[in-house]
Amino acid sequence: MNRIGFTTLPSWLPECDGTIKTGILFEDWYEQGDKYWHPFDSLDYLDDTHHAGHYWLHARRAASDNAFSTRNSFYKSFYSTTILNADQHCAPINNSYAYHLNADLFGDLLRRASRNVEHILDNVVDIRLDESGFIEHLVTAEHGIVQADLYVDCTGFRRYLIRHVDPRQRFESYAPSLFCDRAVVLRFPYESDRLEQEMHPYVKASTRSAGWMWTIPLYSRISSGYVYSSNFQSEEAADRELRAHWGQERMKQAIPLTVKFESGKLENVWVKNCVAIGLAGSFIEPLESTGLAITQLGLEILASVLDARYYNDFTVRRYNMHIQKLCDDIMHFIISHYCFTNREDTPFWRAVKHETKIPEELAERLDIFRRLLPTEGTKGMAEVWFFRDISWFSVLLGMNFPFETPNLSSVLVQKGMDLLTRKREEVQKLSSKVPGHVEFLKNKVYAHRRWYVGQAV
Repeated sequence: MNRIGFTTLPSWLPECDGTIKTGILFEDWYEQGDKYWHPFDSLDYLDDTHHAGHYWLHARRAASDNAFSTRNSFYKSFYSTTILNADQHCAPINNSYAYHLNADLFGDLLRRASRNVEHILDNVVDIRLDESGFIEHLVTAEHGIVQADLYVDCTGFRRYLIRHVDPRQRFESYAPSLFCDRAVVLRFPYESDRLEQEMHPYVKASTRSAGWMWTIPLYSRISSGYVYSSNFQSEEAADRELRAHWGQERMKQAIPLTVKFESGKLENVWVKNCVAIGLAGSFIEPLESTGLAITQLGLEILASVLDARYYNDFTVRRYNMHIQKLCDDIMHFIISHYCFTNREDTPFWRAVKHETKIPEELAERLDIFRRLLPTEGTKGMAEVWFFRDISWFSVLLGMNFPFETPNLSSVLVQKGMDLLTRKREEVQKLSSKVPGHVEFLKNKVYAHRRWYVGQAV
């Protein structure tokens, strides 16, 4: 946000009804009653190739007590956010965090900030192609012909422009690996006496009978969505299950929003002079909230390859290669949230456990991670990847992935012990200083706003 003139949180976050997101709390994914934490921190390295995860696995095998008896002990031992943010709902303790945003309000804010951009709000009624299949111009309902050198398709799942340019292009579906294809969303106010508990500084992803449910606390309301598979659940049943979780009385006024989607990507998101951005080019189900990020990165990479205000076939191929690798990395990561589940209590989870297709490339990567763990080296940080080493290790550990236990030298063991001591001291030092998430937002971010928590925007 700094690059477009918003240098402080109060200057923009209230405009989007936003709150802080320090990580993701996963509930019941490996088995019921189990939970794990995906922090937005960095892994602490002991040397060039070994990090806190190596030490934890080594210490767990060697420990004579129960300090590391549970997988959750890794997060609590090496990530202050686990205790201070996930458990105690404190304000952010470092700069490694994201945001919960109202996407519509965020779009309005970006539009207002784009002062040098001409906005033509209209409906496209026709697309004219030249003899080579390039878009010659668009025909709009009220502004007539609109002509450009390059067209960005932002029409979502309709893919209106890119389908005209290349109607036969293959859409690669991820359905054999990712079963969810529907979502029902409810938005509702906070319970005033539970504000501190409900406005938590993280996303909660909790499993349900035919998928999973998100809980996203915005400043004025809660957004909760049930992402499910239509092969295992009807729309009506999904709506009932979501409402039952929150309580029928509380959901009486909540109006459901239903969304149909298919996880997958176009074979090429840039064809001739048309680039499909965001949902028009690809979508990988809502887990890990990658939709807005894919749109942003698609635009950033596009701006990068257009630095010379010029493009040719090589530019197009290079852009498509980057987006393909980006989508594959996200798809592989999302599959890894599911495929190691130990649950068989519903037909959906039995299918997830036994029928999820593991792409060959993912299987090869997982074999490397099993032997060497996700690191900057095994992850290939110089390449175009979306998720970092900390994300892969946190999720795979949470899903009880069978990592091989490393043998560490005495020097590395001592470094691991020193790191553990520093982390414990950090939690102790910060616990009495960091305000709660709600207090932080009220006093530091929203203090100048005239509306209050729980009031509609």
